[in-house]
Amino acid sequence: MGCDIHIVIERREKGSAEWVGVWSSDCAPEGRPRIARRDYAFFAEVAQVRGEGTQPRIYPRDVPKDVSRLAWLQYMRSPTDHHSASHMTVQEFTDAWFRANSFRPEGKDGPRKEFAASDLLGIWDDDDNDFRVVFWFDN
Repeated sequence: MGCDIHIVIERREKGSAEWVGVWSSDCAPEGRPRIARRDYAFFAEVAQVRGEGTQPRIYPRDVPKDVSRLAWLQYMRSPTDHHSASHMTVQEFTDAWFRANSFRPEGKDGPRKEFAASDLLGIWDDDDNDFRVVFWFDN
């Protein structure tokens, strides 16, 4: 039986308390991006799912109390099947992907660390908003 990751990107205007879901890997018309494909080394890094990971255990953190409506609705589609829910900054999430995929070349055919948010998640630097990643797994 395989395990998949479900990702929701949330945005919050600086100074606001409300997070808004802006993208879900489950609703992506172009299909699952590279960072949302089955990758057990990455799953181990972000939540110790299907492995130990290389960093000290700090995840999973659970669904955040101030989760966006989009993330909550996606999560509640199958709450008995979903597990290891967590959230982290875009930087933490993309850093974990690079740790798990250090064998992949950067550049021409792969994501670049300096542009990780845009290459892996489609997020561009934005001085007016904060972004975070909410995610969970299924079996």
